[in-house]
Amino acid sequence: MNAIFRRRSVRDFLPKPVEKEKLERILRAAFEAPSAHNRRPWEFVVITDPAKREAIAGMSPWAKMCSKAAAVIACCADLKKGDPEYEKGGNPEDALWEQDLSAATENALLQITEEGLGGVWLGWYPDKNRVKAFSDYFKLPAHILPVTLIALGYPAKESHSRDRYDPEKVHWESWV
Repeated sequence: MNAIFRRRSVRDFLPKPVEKEKLERILRAAFEAPSAHNRRPWEFVVITDPAKREAIAGMSPWAKMCSKAAAVIACCADLKKGDPEYEKGGNPEDALWEQDLSAATENALLQITEEGLGGVWLGWYPDKNRVKAFSDYFKLPAHILPVTLIALGYPAKESHSRDRYDPEKVHWESWV
């Protein structure tokens, strides 16, 4: 559990590439996430090319750090796997893929910490402009939806853990 307590959002990175072995371990951790009905609706796009990372940085005012990150991992939902009603015109909001992709994203972030790296979770879905910009640029099929992006790399400065436990927000047996 040490990675849980050490993990912090890192937005400032050293100009140093991340080794492919580390990226693969991060992806393996994401694949180990729990998934509703074991649908495992995730697909991942790993971006290390500087020009592509710069393009991502321009897709959202909150994604500027992507240009300085060593890599960006796009955590995408395969709606055909994640929504059993997709082929019948189902509603994405009725499926559980959002939870699955959130769990995969958190697993990746914890492994990023274990690798001595830093990363930050960028919410991409449900912003239609960000989703369209990313989908168009990376030529995603219509049933593949970018849900979260993770900018990652070697941190430019050290983060410090702090205890965030708040007993005022814990309710034992009932609300009061």
